[in-house]
Amino acid sequence: MSITAAIITEHTITITAEPIDCLLDAMITAQKTFGQISWDAITMEAAHGTYRDPAGATAQVTVIDTAATGLLGAVKDWMPAN
Repeated sequence: MSITAAIITEHTITITAEPIDCLLDAMITAQKTFGQISWDAITMEAAHGTYRDPAGATAQVTVIDTAATGLLGAVKDWMPAN
């Protein structure tokens, strides 16, 4: 089984270019991109954590299986309020 994952931050949403084996692979990709991430919530479909952005501030990241029912909610969490 493979998944396609989205890596969501305040400024970007990145979809894995090819299907990957599992959410853990997407978490590793996020760490390669953003540096050390402190994961504070991990489920079968999503993981949420914090990292230090280039300015040194704490930033949030969510990695989610794009087939997950919670994807729309995760994206809405990052959309600015109108």
